[in-house]
This record gives sequence, structure tokens and C-alpha cells, in this order.
Amino acid sequence: MTGKEGGTGRWTEPTLAVPMSASPVEQSPLRDDAPRSLASVACALAARVRSFVGHVAQDRRGAGRIVRFEAAFDPVDLLALLRTLPVGSRRYFRDRSTKFEVAGLGVAAHGPLGAHEKLVLDPACVACREPIWFVAMPFDSARERANEWRMYVHASCVLPTIEVRREGELHTLAVNIVEGVDLARIERELGSFAKPLQPRVVEPALLRESDGDGEAQWSRAVRTGLERIRAGDLRKIVLARTRRYAASGELDPTAVLTRLASRELRGFRFLVEVGPGQAFLGVTPERLVSRSGRTARSEAVAGTRPRGVDGVADRLLGESLISSAKDRREQALVVERVREALTACATSLRIDAEPRLLRLAYVQHLATRIVADLRPDVSDVDLVRALHPTPAVAGAPVMQAIEALRAFEPFDRGLYAGPVGVVSRDGAEIAVAIRSALISGDRLTAFAGAGIVEGSDPAEEWRETGHKLLAFERLAT
Repeated sequence: MTGKEGGTGRWTEPTLAVPMSASPVEQSPLRDDAPRSLASVACALAARVRSFVGHVAQDRRGAGRIVRFEAAFDPVDLLALLRTLPVGSRRYFRDRSTKFEVAGLGVAAHGPLGAHEKLVLDPACVACREPIWFVAMPFDSARERANEWRMYVHASCVLPTIEVRREGELHTLAVNIVEGVDLARIERELGSFAKPLQPRVVEPALLRESDGDGEAQWSRAVRTGLERIRAGDLRKIVLARTRRYAASGELDPTAVLTRLASRELRGFRFLVEVGPGQAFLGVTPERLVSRSGRTARSEAVAGTRPRGVDGVADRLLGESLISSAKDRREQALVVERVREALTACATSLRIDAEPRLLRLAYVQHLATRIVADLRPDVSDVDLVRALHPTPAVAGAPVMQAIEALRAFEPFDRGLYAGPVGVVSRDGAEIAVAIRSALISGDRLTAFAGAGIVEGSDPAEEWRETGHKLLAFERLAT
């Protein structure tokens, strides 16, 4: 367990969830003393792909296996790089500690969570690390998908054809080849890495659309939730709302994520692109679960205050959050649920005795860390099934809260508040996709939610969601 920074009560990160492998990185045809620009490494890997044509198709032992080429290159800005790559199938994830980030291009394989445990590295790839799979799952998989989310149904667990990874100071470019993959397309995509990074262009201006009677609808939903709580059906329900923006031209999802990330330095960054101009992205503070070997980490995050205009105001707001009986009660429900979920998966648990402040750019939350020593038979699928959704994004009891949301939340959340992150056979880092937005062409829809418990006031909860939407408001100003 990590401790507080200098006794300030601020959050510190645990160890990297997707660990660096002890295996050496494959050296490619480049000499060890040769310049390792991304362009030269991409050309070298393209040559290896050409020399490998037909291997998977001709050798039936390749079925169910991944052939992987991997080489190190000199550091670049991964988000800036992502902006230069062909649009339509880009993915990105960076952990909250900033020590690990990965970008992906193309789709070599996809399936439900757990697909990464079925496709394995070819034994010939002895010098390569395990490939990274990108995860993006809906909040409520049983709810019928709205039109805007239907392109995302195959995004649950995706192996990119090309992977760019940074672990600490080590940057690597890799190609994942599976049976039936289009090798000519891989060569073309590798060619895009050989192009120089283009200067930024002027980005379209965003204009916020009117909320209309959104606050009135919100107030009615909050009152309905409070009625269910007072009747004893629920202890908590988390309601969400949307805010829509129109742009003066088609939005580049990587440019939007770059602007969000420049304002919110902490948090998990993610991007899921499923077609030209179609993407889901965000910078979320909340971890669902991380796994390193047989150790899992989760956390309970709930309760919100804005950040103060100066240090004194910020400290007073944080103190009011820590001393708030309502917020402590709300957060305790999340701790209880996470403890129950991990107890079923673990041989032992370690839980922070008291919540701490998780301070972000625009808001601060109460957070409690939980560490579990996993049973040998527990998989990433088991962990996600046990933990998702938490009361922080659904309510309590969880299943009753989800049924209530189906009844009176007026929109399909899709991937909002669902699990998002990366997995490999070595480890996993999966966050909760809040503080997020859906992009469709020149439209952006941002999401925010608030936990409703006894004592909640509709107007105060509306203001809380407004604080959570500030990151997107800043894009429009």
C-alpha cells in the first residue's frame, strides 16, 4: 500500500498495473547503435511483415496464435502521433500514474472480455512481450442499444494490429498478426508511421446547445429516486444526464482528448474510435480494478466538492467533504460493495481505514483503496463481473438500482460509466468511463452523474453534475 504525500491527504499511485516484462524487446533488423526513429523502426517492421507473408495461413499451427514483431524506438508524444494516423480504428489508454500508455491502430482480433486469454503468442515470439488488448464495455449490457451506440458493440475487447507502447522511458512499436489478417493493409498502416508529425491545424469551435427543460426533467428523476429510497427499495441511485455541443466542423477525437488531457493532468485517459468521426473518449478519475500478477487493486470513489479558487478555499471544501455525513454515507456504500465483490475473489484483503481526498482539476472526491490477493483461478472476467457496476455509478443495491435506471433514466448510457482500459495475460488496468463524451461527426455529447441518497437536493445535485462537466465547458470557451 502506498501512503499519503507528505501527510497532506492527497492521493498517491500504486505500482503499474500492466507490468514491464523481463523479456528483452525484439531488436528488429536495426543495429543496436543505429538511430531508432519511429519512421526507421516502422520501415524495418514492414520488411519483417513482408518476409513473413503466408506464415499464419500456411502453418495451421498458427490458428489461435498471435505472431508478433516488436522493436524499440526513440520517444515521441503518443497522443500527437495518434493524430497523424489513419482515422477509423484508433485507440488509446494512459494510466493515472502516467508511467504507462498505449495506442493502437486497426483490429487484428476482437471478442468479449476474456478473448485475450484464448489467443496466445506463437512460441516463435520468444523475445516479445504479451500484446495489449483494449477493453470498452457498456454500463448495462442488457439494455437495448440506442442508434448512436450500435457501432460500439464489437469494441468490448480488441487486439490492435499495430501497437505503440510506453512503459516508463521505453517506447516500442509492435505488429500483431493473426490468421486471416490483411498483411498488405498492415504494411500500408506501418507506412503512416514513417510520415513526419504534422503541425496542428485550427480546431473547430464548440458551441453548447441549450439544456432546454433538462433541469426540470432532472428534478423529477431525483424526486422519483428519493421516493424509491424512502420506500425502502433503494439505498442510493446514481442518475446521469447529458450536455450536447455542436462544432463548426467535424471533430478530431484525438484533438479533443489532447485538449481535455491538457487541463486534467491526473486521471485515466482513453479513446475508442469505431469509424471516421465516431469515438468515445474521456479522462476519468476512477479505477475499477487493476491486476498485476495475482494482486488486484480497486477503489471506492464517491462524494464530490468543487476545487477552491485558492489554497484556503480548496482546503475548506475538502474538509467539508471529509466531514459530510451524507457524502461519507454515500461513499461507505461503495466501500461495502467493493469489499463484498473482492472477498469472493480473494484469499485476503487490505482496505484503507479512512477515505482520502482524490483531488482533480475541477472537483475532489472521497476515495478508499482496496488491495486483494487473488485466488489462483480468478480471471479478469471474474473481477469485472464481480465489481461492475459499483454503487458509485449505479446505486445500491446494485441490481435494483439498474432496474430503476432502465425505468426512468431517459437515455442509453452506452459505454458511459462502463469498464474501459487494457488487459494482457500479465496484468490489467481497467477504469470506469466517467467524465467522458461521445463524438459523432460535428456533435459532442458529454455525460455526468450524481449519487442520490436520503438528504439529496435536486438543485444541489444538478450543480454537482455541472462541476463535473466543466472540463467540456472549457472546450467551448
